[in-house]
Amino acid sequence: MAELLLCLTFNTLFAEVETYEGIVKDDSGNPLEFVNVTLQSLNDSTLIDGTVTDTEGKFTVKGDSSPVFLKISAMGFEEMIIDNPGYNLGDIFLVSASYMLGEVVVKGSRPMAKLKGDGVQVPVSGTYLANTGTAIEVLGKMPFVTKSGSGIEVLGKGTPLIYINGRQVRDMSELDRLASTQIKSIDVITNPGARYASTVNSVIRITTVAPVGEGFSFNDRTTVGYKHYAYLFEQVNFNWRKKGFDLFGMINYENYRERPGFLNSSLQYLKSGIVQQNISGKDMAKYPVYQGKIGLNYNVSSHSFGLYYDFSFKPSTSKGNSLTDRYINDEFSETLENLSDVSRHNRQHLLCAYYTGEIWKWHLSANFDAMWQINDRHNTETEISTLNAERDFITVNDVENRLLAGNIAASFPAWKGDIRFGTEISNIHRTDIYSGNTDFISDNDIKISETTSALFAEAEQTFGVVTASAGLRWEYTDSRYWQFGQLSEDQSRRYHNISPSASLSFPIGNVNTRLSYMRKTSRPAFEQLSSAIRYIDRYTYESGNPSLKPIYRDYVSASASWKDLVIELEYYSTKNYFMWQTSAYPGSDDVTLLTMVNMPRFNSFGAYLNWSPTLFSCWHPSVMAGVQGQDFKIIHVDRFMKLNRPLGIFRFDNAIHLPWDIWLNMDFSARTSGNGDNYYMKPYWQCNLGIYKSFANDRWSVKLQLNDVFDTWRQDIISYDALSSISSKKFYDTRDMSITIRYNFNSVRSRYKGSGAGNTDKDRF
Repeated sequence: MAELLLCLTFNTLFAEVETYEGIVKDDSGNPLEFVNVTLQSLNDSTLIDGTVTDTEGKFTVKGDSSPVFLKISAMGFEEMIIDNPGYNLGDIFLVSASYMLGEVVVKGSRPMAKLKGDGVQVPVSGTYLANTGTAIEVLGKMPFVTKSGSGIEVLGKGTPLIYINGRQVRDMSELDRLASTQIKSIDVITNPGARYASTVNSVIRITTVAPVGEGFSFNDRTTVGYKHYAYLFEQVNFNWRKKGFDLFGMINYENYRERPGFLNSSLQYLKSGIVQQNISGKDMAKYPVYQGKIGLNYNVSSHSFGLYYDFSFKPSTSKGNSLTDRYINDEFSETLENLSDVSRHNRQHLLCAYYTGEIWKWHLSANFDAMWQINDRHNTETEISTLNAERDFITVNDVENRLLAGNIAASFPAWKGDIRFGTEISNIHRTDIYSGNTDFISDNDIKISETTSALFAEAEQTFGVVTASAGLRWEYTDSRYWQFGQLSEDQSRRYHNISPSASLSFPIGNVNTRLSYMRKTSRPAFEQLSSAIRYIDRYTYESGNPSLKPIYRDYVSASASWKDLVIELEYYSTKNYFMWQTSAYPGSDDVTLLTMVNMPRFNSFGAYLNWSPTLFSCWHPSVMAGVQGQDFKIIHVDRFMKLNRPLGIFRFDNAIHLPWDIWLNMDFSARTSGNGDNYYMKPYWQCNLGIYKSFANDRWSVKLQLNDVFDTWRQDIISYDALSSISSKKFYDTRDMSITIRYNFNSVRSRYKGSGAGNTDKDRF
């Protein structure tokens, strides 16, 4: 008997330990959090190991290879038993449970915004936000985010990088094509870590509802609207899925016109005197878009890989006219009339490939992007003057960009958290040829070749209720600049950037708090580095500056959330900010040259809050308010000028659930007057209305939208530099009425999981 016990003990001690893992989802394909998973003996139901799923529905339990079974249970779902499971179970779908309840009403709510280590996460699927209409409209309702037309801004952090399922959005119109019902959650990252390029100040990550089902599917979106002109958007997505294989594609067409107008008034303090110019003008523009995409994915076990090709062609034409009345020392000098006819033919080819996988406890990812852009602009202009001879001239600007980029990242659990590290490399080749048919326009031929290499590492550890993270990114850029085929050593440069980041999260009672620090860099866009002198009018020229230095910003922020309230405070210091400066054109006393220059260091602050409760079970208001300030100052007309008046932001959104499952959205937004950088902004406000209704279990949906109901949105600013001040008013057809109809047939989403490479370099194009 003793020998038998010794043998059993020996076998037990040296039995092989196996790991069982999987992802638990609901019957709609959404990952389920806090699901109970237990591993038990098949012989006597003895508990071997147990756990709960994380936010992505993932679980891992350990046990030996003897006969076992998994028991998976969650409130509201039918219990699942899996006998003798495999070690990697992949996706596990739970079926919603049906209960017969008598006279029982269950009410509850959860906070709409959840504070995370690097930002705020907001659920969309299963909330009123799913009935908003499109992704661009949902983003406009996110905490600390504002929307102006199709532009998205994170307060205090500028324009964010936007990702859908890990793939960067290259075309903002894609957000108009993504339905809000297809979005699972949105993360607003106000403190992006080392995994993102040092030039990235903010990130928005959109996660869509996981795909379910196989076979062929397609969805169609048609938008017809009126904004002084009628317009049409038409998009068709198709998908064919069989087991792990996924073939997807998209065809998109847009036909859009606009007629922007402007009123400018400028004062220039020159050697010839004080020059005042009053300019009024209007453009008539057409922007058709032809776009197509095709790609494939293949998922096997815990590995996924795929690729896609995207082509877009965006020809555009615009005809403009403007009148300029010119005064010198308050005496009328002349009237200039400008007639322009501009045509552009912009083409882009984009090939992306990715791989993601898990090997043991390691999560691996790799992305490769190749992009080719051809952008040409042909401009025919006529200048008619009451004082000087008429000018007729043509300018041509041909720009070609080529990009090759790749990145590799890996993460693995370590101690009380995980560690992530990786590398990224990108190579850019750009040619920029500018020419005119007259002697007062200077030709230029520029070539830029730039290679950027980066290494990053970041770690996150949890100690009880405290979570700490830290990251470091190193970037090296070697940029070579040629002009007319000759290498310019003075304009070539090499950058070494170190970008640290850190955050600390912990609760104080019922309040979740976070402290963060990061350093970010902004390198000049290629056009800002160009030494080409471009003709604006007979008294104004424009040029970039090859000597521009990068901008450096150091951010410190504190965030807190309590129930439905989220607050963020931030302070940042900016060095080498880019700003246009007016100077006298060499050899002339009455002609000016606009040049981009670096400014001295200045400091800024921001304070923002977002409150999103649910009232009376059918009313979902959301209030966001904030204030921004700075200590920016410049030399204006030989004296220091302070631009430190705070700027206020306010937004009040309302989603109301009406009878017959109709959703009414009433949104109000406003900005007060105040200073930002070197300009003074005048106040404006705007009101939007929308009605949404879906039919046939969401197979059909209709959205009626009226933007800027009272036609109050205006861009009205005054900018200052050393020699001039410019008051600029721009008018757009912002009052917009549209109807969008969507039809889904066996709808599923693409499984493409790539995040892209060289993303910030693409933006610089």
